[in-house]
Amino acid sequence: MSIARSILDIAIEAAERGGAKRITRVNVLAGELRAIEPLHLAFCFSLMAEDTIASAAELNVETVPVKGTCRSCDETFIIEGYQYVCPRCHSLDIQAEGGTELRLTDIEVE
Repeated sequence: MSIARSILDIAIEAAERGGAKRITRVNVLAGELRAIEPLHLAFCFSLMAEDTIASAAELNVETVPVKGTCRSCDETFIIEGYQYVCPRCHSLDIQAEGGTELRLTDIEVE
């Protein structure tokens, strides 16, 4: 609920600062390691948005995967299923990148 509240507060503040009367869509990037369930977040967002300028807004959550770079062979790949193993050389010496971001990217308004 607190994540939904923060997203809503940021969206409303930006919309009002721009003179918007209504928010129709909010787009968010969420790293896979945040373990955010898009449907649950959208449900919480819709509850929090009642009686605000975002009451009819759609929340779109794009999940960003974790990327890995193998320190042995320099292969860059998407880490799936939390398997930190290089698909090329099978090394376990992996540098994880990303996957923790949580960012409101843009809002659509009227």
